[in-house]
Amino acid sequence: MDSLSGHRPADARRLNRAKALELLRVMPRGRAELARALGLSKPALGDLVGDLIEQGLLLEAAPTPIQRGRHPAPLRINPERFCVVGIDLSVDESELGLYNPLGQPLRILRTPSGLGKGPEVVYRQLLEAARQLLEQASAPVVAVGVASPGPIDFAKGTILAPPHFPDLHHMPLVERLQGDLGLPVYLEHDSAAAARRFLRSTAAENFIYILLHRGIGAGLVVGRQVYRGQHGFAGELGHVSLDSEGEPCPCGNRGCLENVAGTTAIESRYFRLTRESLPLGAIAQRAQGGDPLARLAFEQAGRALGWAAVNLVNLFDPELLVLGGPGAAYADLLIPSLRHHLNTRAYPYLGWGEQLHILVDPLANPIGPGAAECALEAVYLGEIPLPQAEGRRLKSGKETAPSHGTQASTNPKEERHA
Repeated sequence: MDSLSGHRPADARRLNRAKALELLRVMPRGRAELARALGLSKPALGDLVGDLIEQGLLLEAAPTPIQRGRHPAPLRINPERFCVVGIDLSVDESELGLYNPLGQPLRILRTPSGLGKGPEVVYRQLLEAARQLLEQASAPVVAVGVASPGPIDFAKGTILAPPHFPDLHHMPLVERLQGDLGLPVYLEHDSAAAARRFLRSTAAENFIYILLHRGIGAGLVVGRQVYRGQHGFAGELGHVSLDSEGEPCPCGNRGCLENVAGTTAIESRYFRLTRESLPLGAIAQRAQGGDPLARLAFEQAGRALGWAAVNLVNLFDPELLVLGGPGAAYADLLIPSLRHHLNTRAYPYLGWGEQLHILVDPLANPIGPGAAECALEAVYLGEIPLPQAEGRRLKSGKETAPSHGTQASTNPKEERHA
């Protein structure tokens, strides 16, 4: 495996294939423009593009005549060639989605996680939902990406011991899903999956994506590659201990960050302050309305995040800190304390803390799309053979690739996307 990204090494041709598809995913391009972007000769690009057209992955328009010469024929990804599944295996509710080759969602299905009902119930509910989604696909489904709380044994495809989801402990998820679905399965840490998706919306080379949920994770991106560490455990930010005498954590340690700054930790703190049990959104509304105890609950969480962020910034020197996940919906209540600690506690050389940009991911749930990115990356690299398909061309800008029908949604928890 590649020591940085955690993915298998690819030869130059496969990397060029993946880069070409990534560039065309952003926007259609002519052959000459694509060759320049990839640094390839015209014959080399011709071979690459020819293979992709033959596989049905690319569509090409006929050149448009103009007064002098012709407009270059744009190449574009065939959005109907295949689908992948992206699964967010979360504590409260799992989200499963069908995504096209451009990473656009086609259908989203949500199902209860089965927390507390035992590993077989959790797995069977997930498998049933996945099969339901596969039945509704209008193009061949070629791979599945799964994002799960960690820690994860990537070599074995096993979820090890997520503290808040004991039903998943030591579950060989990749082996089981591959056997039951008959598809390749790619497993990723939830915060790393969210970081993979965010890579598509930023030019930053180095950033840290902090996923704020019941647990807290960090997707570490170095040189636009997700860093997993030697054993795949990098980014377990929620289990950084801030207080050796603090509250016990389900992981076995004390004073862990997520015991102070996780979403359920904020709810618990507000209950201790007021003896009133409210969901996070209601506490946030009170804080935004000036309730001092609600504001205090968020300020303490922001302060703890600030201490953790100072250590991350001093260690990694990132361009960006990104806040994402359910807790990021209330970032306005967390960022003031977080920013204060960065400004006053980060290593002062050149004012790192003050210069560091903090962004909020606008996507409400980035984990499922991030899981789909893992599967798409494997397709782009050519790791997954696609079903046979004849290459198609566009005539005068009009697609001639086969059009697949859509099915009506019958599940009340299912969303269809145009």
